[in-house]
Amino acid sequence: MTDATQHTRVPLARIVDEGLLIALSSVRMAVKNDIIVSGLAEHADFDPARFAATTRRELLALAEENRESAIRVARQRKDLKASTWRLDLSDDQQMDIRQFKKRTRVHKKLAGALTGVADDDDQIVRLVQEAKNAASAEVQDAMRTRLLRLSIDPSEPDYQLHRAERTEMFLLVDLALLRLKADAAAGDGDDGY
Repeated sequence: MTDATQHTRVPLARIVDEGLLIALSSVRMAVKNDIIVSGLAEHADFDPARFAATTRRELLALAEENRESAIRVARQRKDLKASTWRLDLSDDQQMDIRQFKKRTRVHKKLAGALTGVADDDDQIVRLVQEAKNAASAEVQDAMRTRLLRLSIDPSEPDYQLHRAERTEMFLLVDLALLRLKADAAAGDGDDGY
């Protein structure tokens, strides 16, 4: 084994940890999107139980997907190993057999880690809070962008005519931003989310 190939070997635990981080990021994004849709499209109040259930459902779906992948990869490995008596395997095919074994273990461990997070109420609360913060930030950014588009030059001829409309729009958007901030602050202390 050369120095170059030694550097490419990554411990199984690290692969699983990195896979878990990616999966948790995906779950946070899905929950963030659900929070935004529930607030803006459905006009629903923030419901911690709903989003905790969404978080668990997303985690368990990813865990099941990894369990299925582990079965599929194990089957691929078995099929490739079964062909060794019929033909000489290339170096790449022999490497595939080892990689399939490692991938099977990664998928199984990642499924277990995702299930563990889904069963941990504290981690669910943390994920929901992070998703809520991200949703709030995204909505605030969208509102800021909208306000910037509303900025009008006072030297325009219709400036005075449309001033009342702009002021009302600004107040509505500004009050909505203040409410989001207040809800986020209240959410940190009152409901644990």
